[in-house]
Amino acid sequence: MSIHVVIQPAAGYGAEVVSPSPGIRQLIAGGEDATFVIQVPVEFGDWCETQNRSRSFPFDSADGHRSNETE
Repeated sequence: MSIHVVIQPAAGYGAEVVSPSPGIRQLIAGGEDATFVIQVPVEFGDWCETQNRSRSFPFDSADGHRSNETE
């Protein structure tokens, strides 16, 4: 089983990776109204750093679905 999460903050929002304690990485993304936090073991964070960051799945701005999805 795989889970893929893509965090891309909208204009005016930000994202930051922090290490709140040894062995833990935390992604904090959002702004004043809402914040999203993901916490993972540092080994998983290191693995993520080695992945291909140029992969993307463009979304159709009209309906919010991936442009490669079918109804």
